Amino acid sequence: MAKSAVKFRDTVAQYERLNADAAARRYAPVYLLMGDESYFIDALCDRLSGEILNEAEKAFNQITVYGKDSEAGQVINLCRQMPMMGAQQVVIVKEAQQLRGLDKLSLYTQKPSPTTVLVICHKEKSVDKRSALYKSCTANGAVQLL
Repeated sequence: MAKSAVKFRDTVAQYERLNADAAARRYAPVYLLMGDESYFIDALCDRLSGEILNEAEKAFNQITVYGKDSEAGQVINLCRQMPMMGAQQVVIVKEAQQLRGLDKLSLYTQKPSPTTVLVICHKEKSVDKRSALYKSCTANGAVQLL
């Protein structure tokens, strides 16, 4: 089995760069967090979910779904909704490697909503770089291989 080409110091550097962007309140419309380092994926997801919305807005505008319990069409519908009593909403997809029809999310990521931040947490492996999802996330958002 081949070893991963990503070094730990590269992972830490990417983590720090995204952390700095979150601290500066510069958010991409789509985040694809993927790779073997589940600690960094969870830490970045927690940082983004804690920074984008304040506590009062989280009750209405932060939605967390799990890949095993949902499908791509449901996630796309959640992302297309308008935020309630706020300027933005956050949709978090945890365990995205188990999401049914994961590649269909590219239908949303090709033209993401300006009022929604989508965070896709894909653990244990990375998304195929030839897929439409990866290409549209790279073009319209932030892709972090951790």
